[in-house]
Formats: sequence, structure tokens, C-alpha cells
Amino acid sequence: MVKSFFSLILLYSASANALIGVQNLENKLFEQNSELSFLQKQVEAKEALYSSSKSSFLPTINAVGGWQSNKTDANAQTEKGTVGYLEARFNLFNGFKDKSTLNQKEVDLNLSKYEYELKQRDLRISLTEVISEMLYLHQLQDILVDEYKTVQTQKLMAQKKVAAGLTGPVDNLEFSLRESEIEIEQNQINQLHDEAHQKLTKLFGAELTDSEFAAIKYQSHSELTKFNTTFDHLKNVEYKIAEQNITKATFQKSESRSDFLPKLDLTASVGRLTPSETTPTQYNESKYGITLTIPLFSGLDTYYKFKASNFNISSAEKSLTQVSNNIKSEYNIIKNKIIELGKLFQINEKKLITSQNYFNLTLGEYRRGIKNSPDLVGATERLFSVRKKQVEILKDLENLKIKIDTL
Repeated sequence: MVKSFFSLILLYSASANALIGVQNLENKLFEQNSELSFLQKQVEAKEALYSSSKSSFLPTINAVGGWQSNKTDANAQTEKGTVGYLEARFNLFNGFKDKSTLNQKEVDLNLSKYEYELKQRDLRISLTEVISEMLYLHQLQDILVDEYKTVQTQKLMAQKKVAAGLTGPVDNLEFSLRESEIEIEQNQINQLHDEAHQKLTKLFGAELTDSEFAAIKYQSHSELTKFNTTFDHLKNVEYKIAEQNITKATFQKSESRSDFLPKLDLTASVGRLTPSETTPTQYNESKYGITLTIPLFSGLDTYYKFKASNFNISSAEKSLTQVSNNIKSEYNIIKNKIIELGKLFQINEKKLITSQNYFNLTLGEYRRGIKNSPDLVGATERLFSVRKKQVEILKDLENLKIKIDTL
């Protein structure tokens, strides 16, 4: 049962990936993460406890032996001596307490499974966020390299114009200044890249190289803006946990109620039941019967437990309502963000075409002496800024997509 559960969870994970090519790295994370391994052992432990609770529906058999002293009205003498017998007891009715206990163990098992699933979901979100950030930084580095080469080419053009006396030395300074600004950006990105690697090390418990996610890439804009418009909050893991808490509180109430009810047991014993120090040791005695136990007073322990169970049910029901509202609100927030980012991506695509045309025209006019160096630097910076924005939007869409797919 436990193995099939974990297989189902892995199958679910494979069907909800956002980043292309991340599955192998995700499986590696699930295998190496110590907290997830701990929760897996918890599921197996709860499975064993649930199975052990079924034993309460079976009879108990005990071997009893020792020294005993009996005194009854029918026998004036006190019977003393050794006894030894087998005793069997089978509960016929205990107010359905065993059933309530078994149901609670089943709920504990379900809660443990949902906690495992919730942790797996959080790990997938964390992995997507850090890998998306890593891809974003790598692409920024590539864009900055392109921009730096472009500025260097423009700087050579400016040097020729200065040497020819067509412009002043300020042109050289303008492009040198932009080179320095790009170098600063590159240093900042390198710092963020190191931080992203530290986050990966924290997730995996070991260092990863860039080559391990070199084949991972963003999905297309069209795929990232697709999501389930018929959202069912009842399938959310946190909602299921809240539901199970109500169920457990209800079974706890049933268990408390059973303490008010009588207990009916069938008992049987066989062996040496009468203690004696003089008669030969023989194991040929037996007794059996049905006993009824009626609780009269428990020091109000049962009453207060029953009262507490009512409060627990009320609290769990309110928690379920709050969780339901939170999930629906989160879905709507993420959905609206995806829609807005989708529109922004399309606007930015048009802006990229316009920026490229503006850059080409400005470059041509700079060569003819119509535009000066600040115009060309501005057009270049705007073009590459739009390219950076395009990657940033894809990164944000990846993070939103994984959240709405696992909500």
C-alpha cells in the first residue's frame, strides 16, 4: 500500500512539470532530500500502527502463572498455592471504541501521506524557483556578453570618428562608461549566481555543477500561460488535510462517547485455576463467562474529554473554511498574474521589434553623423533591456505556472 502510494506521487509529479528537462533533477532531489525521506518513514510507521490497531478486533490469549490466595464464603479455609492457566478474552462490545480508534489511525496514515505530498510539492516549487533563477542569470550573462561586444564595436567606430576629427573625445568616454556599467552588472549577476548555487546545495545537500541543468529550459510563452480554468479546491492537499482533521476530531468524539457505554467481554480460562499447596498439580480446570462492565464514575475524565472533542470539531470546521477561502484567493491571484504577465510578454515582443528597428536606425544615423554617442548608447541599452525583460517574464511565468499546477 505504501509503495503504491509513493509510485502514485511520483507519477503525479511527472505530469505537472513546468521547466523542460527538469524531471531527472527533480527525481534526484526527491531521493536525496533528508526531510522527504523522514516523512516517507513516517508514512510507513503510520501504516504499521494502522495495521496494529486491527488486532483489537481479535481475541487475546495470555499464559498466567504464579502464587495466589483465595478466600470465599463457601470455603472457610483460605486457598493458597500456585496457579497456572491459559486465559482468553474476546470483546463483544465496547461502545465501538475499537472502531473509532482504528478510524483515527487510518486518518493519521492519510495525514502522514498528505504531509509527504505537501513537502514534495514545496520542494518542486523551490526547485523550479531556483532553477528558473539560474536559467535567468545564465541568459542575462549571455545577453550582457552580446551587449558588451556591441558596445566595444561602437567604441571602435567612435575612436575612428575622433581620430578623423568628426567628433570630440567625449564619444570615447560615453562608450567606456557604458562598458563599466555592463561590467558592474556582470559582477552583480555572478554574485546572484553564487547565491543560487548555495540554494541548490541547501536543497540537495550537495553541490551541483551548471552542467547538471544545462539541458533545462523554459517552456514557451503559450504553454506557460495555459492553466486549468475549472479549478477544484477540493483536490488541494491543504484542503484534504483540513478535511482529515475534522474527520479525526469526529472519531475522537465517538471514542469519548464510548467511555459512557458498558463493555461486554467473553472470557475463558483453562488450566490450574484453584490455588493449592497440598493437592497434586493438575491442569484440568476451566471456566468461561460473559462479563458486563458498566462505567459509573471516572473522575469526570470522560466528560471533559467528550466536551473537548466538541471544541476540536468546531475548530477544525472553521479551519477548513479558512483554508478553502485561502486556496481560492491564491488561485485567483496567481491566475490574474499569469494573465497579466502573458499580456506583458506580448507587449514586450512588439517592443523588442520596435527597439531593434530604433537601434538599427540610430546606428545608421550615428555613422552619418546625424546622431551622437548618447543617442546610440541609449538605443543600445534600450534594446538589450527589452531582451532582459523578456527572459525575466519567462522566469516569473515559470514560477507562477508550477504554483497553479500544484495548487
